[in-house]
Amino acid sequence: MRFSPWESAHAFGFSESDWKKALAFCDRAHLTLAVGLRRRDQLPEWVRDRIDHNLARNAQCWSKTKAIYEQVASAFQAEGLDFVVLKGFSHCPYFVSEPGYRPQGDLDLLLPREQAFKARDIALQLGYEPLGGYDRFPIDHLPTMIRKTGWEWRGDYFDPDSPTPLELHFRLWDERTEGFGPKGLERFWERRETRELDGLCFAALHPADAVAYAALHLLRHLLRGDLGPYHLYELAWLLEHRVDDTGLWSAWRELHDDSLRRLEGICFDLARRWFDCRMPAVVADEISRLPPEVARWLEMHSTSPLAGMFRPNKDELWLHWSLLESRPERFRMLRRRLLPGPPPGPIDAVNVPEEQLTWRIRLRRRWRYAAYAASRVMHHARALPTTAWSALRWFAPGAGFGAQYWRFYLAAGFFDFGLFIYFLLYNLYLLQLGFRENFLGLVSSAMTAGGVAGCIPSAIAIRRFGIRTTLLFGFVLIAILSAFRASVTFAPALIGLAFAGGLVASVWAVAISPAIAQLTNERNRPLGFSIIFSSGIAIGIFGGLAGGRLPGLLSRLHFASSSLQAYRESLLLACAMVVLALWPLSRTGLGVAAPDDRRRYRPSPRIIRFLIAMAIWNLGTGAFNPFANAFFARMRLPVEQIGVLFSSAQMAQAGAILLAPMALRRLGLTRGISAMQLATAAALIGLTGARGAAWAGVAYAAYMTSQYMSEPGMYTYLMGSAPAGDRSAASALNFLVTFSAQAIAAAAAGAFVTRFGYPAVLLSAALICAAAALLFRLLLGDPKPDPAAAR
Repeated sequence: MRFSPWESAHAFGFSESDWKKALAFCDRAHLTLAVGLRRRDQLPEWVRDRIDHNLARNAQCWSKTKAIYEQVASAFQAEGLDFVVLKGFSHCPYFVSEPGYRPQGDLDLLLPREQAFKARDIALQLGYEPLGGYDRFPIDHLPTMIRKTGWEWRGDYFDPDSPTPLELHFRLWDERTEGFGPKGLERFWERRETRELDGLCFAALHPADAVAYAALHLLRHLLRGDLGPYHLYELAWLLEHRVDDTGLWSAWRELHDDSLRRLEGICFDLARRWFDCRMPAVVADEISRLPPEVARWLEMHSTSPLAGMFRPNKDELWLHWSLLESRPERFRMLRRRLLPGPPPGPIDAVNVPEEQLTWRIRLRRRWRYAAYAASRVMHHARALPTTAWSALRWFAPGAGFGAQYWRFYLAAGFFDFGLFIYFLLYNLYLLQLGFRENFLGLVSSAMTAGGVAGCIPSAIAIRRFGIRTTLLFGFVLIAILSAFRASVTFAPALIGLAFAGGLVASVWAVAISPAIAQLTNERNRPLGFSIIFSSGIAIGIFGGLAGGRLPGLLSRLHFASSSLQAYRESLLLACAMVVLALWPLSRTGLGVAAPDDRRRYRPSPRIIRFLIAMAIWNLGTGAFNPFANAFFARMRLPVEQIGVLFSSAQMAQAGAILLAPMALRRLGLTRGISAMQLATAAALIGLTGARGAAWAGVAYAAYMTSQYMSEPGMYTYLMGSAPAGDRSAASALNFLVTFSAQAIAAAAAGAFVTRFGYPAVLLSAALICAAAALLFRLLLGDPKPDPAAAR
C-alpha cells in the first residue's frame, strides 16, 4: 500500500490461505477497498471478484447513507439548526476520489453546543435511540444514536442493511480528557462552506480545517490506543495526491496556529512512515520542527499502533507524556490508561429492540459480552510486561543511568528469575519426595528464620568487604546451597540447608537498597528503585510461566527419566540462572556501603502498636503463603497450570499496587488497610470452600490481590509515623517482626495442615487476618507526618 514506486511483477507471493488471512485483516482495518483499487492488476482473479462484490455492496451503503442524511438534514433544517458534516462523505474528494470508494460508517454532524441537545430530541422523534446507554469516557459527541431495526452482525463489513449510527458532535477536541489542546479550533465553525457531492448539498469544514480535524481525530485514536490503519491511509492519500496543491497548503499554514500544526505534523509523519507518501514542503518543514521528545517517539514507536493489532502494547503513553506539560496531568493520564476502566457497554444485538430480544439472543449476548470483557482483561494483562519494558526504553536514556546501573539491573534480573522458578517448584519437589505439609512448614520457617538471623552479619560483611564482593560471594553460596537442597533427601539436612539458604539470601535483601543508591543520584534515584522493583513483578510473570512448563519440557526432551528427576533438574537449572548473575555483577563498580547512624533506636508507642498489628497480620498470611503451590498440587492441578496461576497472581499484584493509592484516598489510610485485610480474610474463606481448581484459582487471585493491595498503605503508615532520621531503623524493626511472625506461622501451619487439613488452617488464617484488620482499625489512627517530609 505504499505510494512510492513499486515492483509489481511478483509482488504478491501469497497462497490462497495467505490471501484469506490478508483479506480478513484488511476487512478489520477497512483497507479492502483501497487494496482492490490500488493493486487490482496484481490480485488473483478470485480476490478481484471478491473485492468487486464488496465495492458493489459499498455503493449500496453510500446510496443508503445519502437518503439517511437527507432525512436527518431536512428535520434539523426545519427546526433552524445549523450543522456541519464531519469525516465520512465530506472527505471526498480530498481524502478519496469517490464517495463509494470509502467504507461507510457513522453520520457525524457538528453543531453549536447549545443546539446539540435539541438535535438529539429531533433524532429521537426520527426513531434513533442511544446505543447501549451512554458512552463510558468523556468524548466530543453525545451518546451514539442508532435505529434499532433488528439487524444483527453477520460478519459482513459491507452489509447494506447495517444501520448507520448518528453522532452529534458539540466540540472538535476534548481538552479536559487529553490534558492539552490546540488553539484556534473555535474558528473552524466560522470558516465552514457549502459543498455538493453526487447530488447532495451539505455544509462542510474549510478544506484546510478538514485536514486538521482528520489529523486530530487520528491523534485522539492514537493516544487512546485504538488507531486504525485506514485513518492513516486516508491522510497519506491526501498528502500524495495534493502534494502540489499550493492553495490548500498556503491556507493550511496561514489559518492554523503553531500548536495545531505541531499536532498535525505528528500525524503527517506517521502517514509518511507507514505509506511512504510524498510530502508538501511546508508540511516537511513543520515535521522538522517537532519537539525532540516527540521526534524521538516517532523514531522509536511509529509502528507500534500497527504491531498492537497483533501484540498488545501501550507505547502511545510516552507520546502523550511528551505532549503534556505538567506532571499532575501526566500522572492523571497514566492512571486513566493503566488502571482498569469501567466495563464495556453492550457489544451484541444492540440494534434489536427490547421486545424482540428472545432468550437465545439474550443468552448469546451475555456470552459474547463475557468473552469480550475477558479478552479485554487479557489484552491489558498481556500488555503489562511490554509496557514496563517500553517505559524502561523510553525513560532510561534521559534518566542519566550509567552502564554500571544496567549491569546491576541485568544481574538482578537473572537472580530474581532463577529464584522465582526455584521457589515455585521446590515445595512440589518435596511433595514428590513424599514429605507432607508439616515438613514443608518447617523448611519454610527455617529459611525465614535464617533470613532474620542473617541481617546483621550481612550488614557487617557489606561494610567490611563492600557491596559487590559480598553479593558475589552470596550469589555463589545461594546457588551452591540451593543445589544441595535439590540433591539431598535427608530431612534434618534439608532443614539445616534451608536455614543456611535464608541466612545467605539475606545478603540480597540488605544490599539491594544501598547498591541502587550508589548507582544513582538524587535526581534519578526514585526512578532507579522503581525500575528494578517493578521489573521484579514482570520477571515473576514470566518466571511462573517458564517454571510451570520446565519439568514437562525436560521430560519431553528425554533429559529426565522420571517426574522426580525432572523436578530436580529444573531446580538445578534455576540455580544455574542465579550463577549467570555473577557475570554482569562482577563488572559492576560497587564499593563499601555508607555508614549509618549507630545510635540506639527506641520506637514510639504508635510504632509499637503498628508492629503488634503487623505481627498478627503476618501470622495470618504466613500460614498459607508458603503452601500455596502445595495446596494446588493437592488439588491435582498440573504443574503447568500452577505456573500459569502464579503468573496470573503476579499480574493481579501489579494491578493491586496500582489501585491501592486510589482506594486509600477514598477510604482513608487505616480504614483502607483494614478493608483490604478483611477482603484478604474473605478470600481465604473462599479458598476454604473451593471445590474445584477453577474456583480455587479465582479465590487465590482475589487473596493475592487484596493482600498486596494493603502493602502500600502499611508502608505509608510506618514511614508517616516515624521521624525522618528514624525511618531506616523503623523499617528494619518492621522487617524483623514481619519475618519472625512468618517463620512461626509457617512452622505451625505445616503441622496443622498435616493433622487437620487445609480447610481448618485456611479458616484459622482468615480469622487471624480479620483480627489484624480489627487491630489496624481500632488501635491505629492516621499518622500526622512532618509537613516538610510531606512536601
